[in-house]
Amino acid sequence: MNVDPESKPNAKRRVFFPLALGVVLLDQLGKFHVARTIEIGERSPLLGSLLAWTHLPAAGGAFGFFRDWMPSAQLAGFVLLCVIATLVIVTFYHGLARGEHGSAAGLGAILGGIMSNTIDRVRYGAGVDFLHAGPITADTLPDFNLADVAIVLGVVTLVVELLATEMAARVSERPDD
Repeated sequence: MNVDPESKPNAKRRVFFPLALGVVLLDQLGKFHVARTIEIGERSPLLGSLLAWTHLPAAGGAFGFFRDWMPSAQLAGFVLLCVIATLVIVTFYHGLARGEHGSAAGLGAILGGIMSNTIDRVRYGAGVDFLHAGPITADTLPDFNLADVAIVLGVVTLVVELLATEMAARVSERPDD
């Protein structure tokens, strides 16, 4: 008996929640690893000169957001942004059709990244970056964590889904020549 995956109730839930949870767990595991093995500010090779472990606190948010705020105000600001972002993500998630697995995955990745970075803020008072791209001695690229990667990939997934849907709609509206 063949069952259409889109007809199953909660099919998008099988993508959204596990991905969000997976991002949180993997990101927190990476942070746990570097906290136990690498001193703050140091780097250790992971994949030759392509990728290294690092252990850096990140006081400000993206683009230095909240960087000059007092620690208690920073924490309140980040928690408030997390609550707002979570509400927006959950609202969009509930608006998805059952078969929109790509969008559900993108939203799940973003939610997991936001939640993991917020855990850092509550736990340590700052974000924790544990990956460094490029040679250990180079500071060309910013250090990052898996939560940051998940947020970026989630946004890229949503943009690609949006563009693909828009292109399909335009193609279907074209008159046949």
